[in-house]
Amino acid sequence: MHAGLAVGERSRSIDPELSVWLDLSRVVAAFFVYLGHAVILEVAPAALSLTWWRSADDAVIAFFVLSGFVIASTTRERPGDAAGYALARLSRVYSVAVPALLLVLLLDLAGRSLSPETYAGYAWQYEAIWRRLLMHWLFLGEGWLGVAQPFTAEPYWSLAYEVWYYLLFGVWTFVRGPARWAAAALVLLLMGPWVLMLLPMWWLGVALSRWLAATRLSPRAALALALACAGAYAAFVLSGARDALDAASRALYAAIGGALGRPFSGGSTVHVLPDAVVALLFAALVVAFAHLRWRWPARAARAVRWLAERSFSFYLIHFSLLVLARALGVHQAGWWGNAGVLAAVLLVTGLLAAVGESRRHLYRRAFAGLLAPWLARRPPRPAA
Repeated sequence: MHAGLAVGERSRSIDPELSVWLDLSRVVAAFFVYLGHAVILEVAPAALSLTWWRSADDAVIAFFVLSGFVIASTTRERPGDAAGYALARLSRVYSVAVPALLLVLLLDLAGRSLSPETYAGYAWQYEAIWRRLLMHWLFLGEGWLGVAQPFTAEPYWSLAYEVWYYLLFGVWTFVRGPARWAAAALVLLLMGPWVLMLLPMWWLGVALSRWLAATRLSPRAALALALACAGAYAAFVLSGARDALDAASRALYAAIGGALGRPFSGGSTVHVLPDAVVALLFAALVVAFAHLRWRWPARAARAVRWLAERSFSFYLIHFSLLVLARALGVHQAGWWGNAGVLAAVLLVTGLLAAVGESRRHLYRRAFAGLLAPWLARRPPRPAA
């Protein structure tokens, strides 16, 4: 989520101009995830790979920081109770997760009928389909049961991380007394080692939401910080430092595996040490954005917000559409074919958002009915 991926929440405690910068970051990150995957699947030319950016991996880490930042900010300004927090998170996540996985399944079944060899690596996923859907709607694809993504929805892995972070944050925020520590420890145990490894990146966003108000930068200093972040990122990649940290990550996984007496793959957390550097650089960039004092034109701000509100759907569905494009042979159609694929992804994103993200109130109403007894008997939590 996407990054939830900072899942499109609006926070009154976040300055409106910073909110536009965050939305723009979400849109750009989603596009670079798309670009990285399009190159990997050979639907986009290798010339667009920008491999030194490692766009897909680094963009997801930015999503994690954004998500922690926005969730913490919105929760702090709307103190409510645990049931209200759960209602907001459940309706937001399932309004996309349910229709997205059903759509992915339909796309995959259609693609398999056209080009079974394209889907050969996913063949085992289409056995016991309803059991797999239930597993992934419970976000168990990155835990103790092993690592598996639903069908061709490979970006879904990050949602299986974020939902556990939402749960941990809710426990820490709403449980009081000694029970807080016990409940938090239980969640940490249940989430499993792979999900745990990226928790610091998400929690960095939570910490940033509290630290930001204490920072003071002039617009000139903020611009200098933003440029420094960009320069530091380029140096991190071009100097080979990221490659060195990749090797250190592999050594870390090997050491963990040795301690456990079995191989430790890291799940989808394959670059944990360079990911930490990317998270810190992006957090610093958010600080810079908060102090630039750039006045966005109203029309541009609306356009950015409109795109950002659909970025979650775009993120979850794009990989499956790219696989389908490959099954159809579009990856051999040149630049016009590449442009057509992107246009198709955007079109399907709009359709998915129309039945998912844009209908979030219906999911909220359904979950409100399920949580009605809890909502009725729990008093509001006092404001902090």
